[in-house]
Order: sequence, then C-alpha cells, then structure tokens
Amino acid sequence: MSKEDYVNSQITDAIGQTNLQVVGEAPAEAVGMLYQQMAHSIGLALQNVISQQQHSYSIHNAITLAASRQLIATDPVAAAKASQALINDSGVAENLAAIQDVVSKMGK
Repeated sequence: MSKEDYVNSQITDAIGQTNLQVVGEAPAEAVGMLYQQMAHSIGLALQNVISQQQHSYSIHNAITLAASRQLIATDPVAAAKASQALINDSGVAENLAAIQDVVSKMGK
C-alpha cells in the first residue's frame, strides 16, 4: 500500500458493490411500493363502497318505515277517492285506448 492510499482497496470494493446492489434493487423496490399503494387504494375504495351501501340501506329502511306509517295512518276511503281522482284526471283511460288501437292496427 502506498502512502497516498488512505483507504484499503477491500473497503472501497465493498462500498462499490453495496452501491451497485442498491442501484440494482431500486426498480424492484419501487414496483413493490407501487403495488402496495395500489392495493391500499383499492382497499379504501371497496371500504367506501361498502360504507355507502350500508348507509343507503339505512335510508331505505327509514323511507319504508315512514311510508308504512303513512299507509297505516291514512283513511282507506280517502286514499281510494284520491287515487280514483288521480286516475280520472290523468287521461290514463284515453291513453290506454289509443295504445290498444295502435296495437290492433299493427296486427292487421
């Protein structure tokens, strides 16, 4: 070893090999981290979907309960009269007759 060499060649060789190893493994580690992030993001998205579905079930149950209470509290005679008035005012009978006429003409 000469006087100008301050570090042993074995040490510099070991450091060089370590640097090469780190540079060589970097792409694989980056892809691994990318896959972990993607899996995490997909997991969060699925959790959000399930949470939204659970909340919609709660809302649907509340709507069903409110509609059931309304049906129980409503007078059946008044409901029948309101339904009959709605049907009479909407022109459903005329529309059904027109559709039946068109269908019968198509069959000829």
